[in-house]
Amino acid sequence: MNLNLIMVLQALNGIAIICTAVVFGTDVFFALIGKKSVLKSKESSIADVFGHFHEVADKRMPFFGATAILTTIAQVIIYGIHSISGKLAMAALLGMISQLLIYIFISKPVNDTMVDSVKYGRVLNNVRELQERWDKVIIWRALSLLLSMVCLVIINYA
Repeated sequence: MNLNLIMVLQALNGIAIICTAVVFGTDVFFALIGKKSVLKSKESSIADVFGHFHEVADKRMPFFGATAILTTIAQVIIYGIHSISGKLAMAALLGMISQLLIYIFISKPVNDTMVDSVKYGRVLNNVRELQERWDKVIIWRALSLLLSMVCLVIINYA
């Protein structure tokens, strides 16, 4: 591999790691701290705070997730699926896609309901149930991204 291609691959990998780390860190924070805090909170507080959290996060976080996915896809393409680095990039990509699918099908509907409640001043009678549904998958989202992070880091040593 020539030096320019190596530099491009290292830049792509660095961007993928940083962007994945943003989403991973957020998921880990909520898996370790957010879940426990919610259990101690009043339902009205959960609805208000998490409604606003999701409102802001659902606008800002897609940039990081999309960038991580795109830079990882680029690595799969450049390395090729038959190389060790390509396989690691593919495994990282699968972790990211797993996290995204869990988010889209389980977490996002909860987010949307909570955002609508704060946006339109609706009282949620099932806010704790909604938050529990969201909390049940946050560890799986974090573990999926842990796989991605490990694979992306190992690419530099493969």
